[in-house]
Amino acid sequence: MPAKSTTSKNSADSYIAVERPTGTAYAAFSDRGISFAMLAKDAKTFERAFTARFDRPVTPSKKSPPALVHALQTGSGERKLTYDLEGLTDFQRSVLNKTREVPRGEVRPYGWIAREIGHPRAVRAVGSALGSNPVPLLIPCHRIIRSDGTIGNYGFGTEAKRSLLAEEGVVL
Repeated sequence: MPAKSTTSKNSADSYIAVERPTGTAYAAFSDRGISFAMLAKDAKTFERAFTARFDRPVTPSKKSPPALVHALQTGSGERKLTYDLEGLTDFQRSVLNKTREVPRGEVRPYGWIAREIGHPRAVRAVGSALGSNPVPLLIPCHRIIRSDGTIGNYGFGTEAKRSLLAEEGVVL
């Protein structure tokens, strides 16, 4: 189970819901940045997942940040957003920051990330770090595949990963 965040409870978390071809995407944010995103069947499921991970409540937002809505709808523009990755290790953050560099419509192998962050033998650890990604719809861990060109794992399942890559025009 991923580490719980230690973000101050003074920074209230709120969330938005955005319809996508692959389902409803929810994203939580505060003045510190975007802290959590996932596909969920409904708001209660998202709220429970957020509270289980961060041990604090989240409420619906009265306004939707346009850049976040756009990124959730299209899977683009996510590199311009600010993320709250508190609670992750330095290694996990370095993996996610390198993953942010993979352009829409392209893929990279787990080994590429490991080499790029200076840990060429840490391929499995890269996979584990991607598994801890609290914002997988925005920091595009679905764009990371196995070195043999096969899809690899994904928190929402391999079919969701295939769907997200297909939305971006990637054919494996």
